[in-house]
Amino acid sequence: MRQAIMEVHSTNDLTISLNVFRDLVRRHRKIIALSNDIESLFSTISLLQLLWNTLIICCTGFMIILALSSSKAAMAILMKSMFLYIAKTLEVFVFCYAGEFLSSKSKSISDVVYESLWYDMVPSDRRILLFIMVRSQKRLTITAGKVFDLTLEGFMSVMKASASYMSVLHAMY
Repeated sequence: MRQAIMEVHSTNDLTISLNVFRDLVRRHRKIIALSNDIESLFSTISLLQLLWNTLIICCTGFMIILALSSSKAAMAILMKSMFLYIAKTLEVFVFCYAGEFLSSKSKSISDVVYESLWYDMVPSDRRILLFIMVRSQKRLTITAGKVFDLTLEGFMSVMKASASYMSVLHAMY
């Protein structure tokens, strides 16, 4: 989308400019619709996945602590637990990274529009860019059950919660 916005100000032909803007608005609407579809389809699934992975990370971390404090016979359990811990952590990270990527890219559309040479455009084109800019300031997000934003900050929350639960289990053991 960035290239298309930059392309608009390089052409002086009004019909080309208008066609490019129509295409930009159409693409922006498709992106918003796709984001809403992803949100409605995967919100519940991602919540269940996040809760389940938090529980598994917590229990696996507890098993790692127990294996480290026991004899060398627990080395096989330690290796299996480490593999599962890393795999589940990466799974949560991928979910959260995808949400962060979508959020940052949707927010950057507004910046790209502002950085374009909008002040050299005709007023009708400026208004179209203004609508794109205003809409893109509301960032697109993917949530887990409409409760939890899937972002890198959310990933850190999951890891902190898992560590807290793990320390409670260790204190009780």
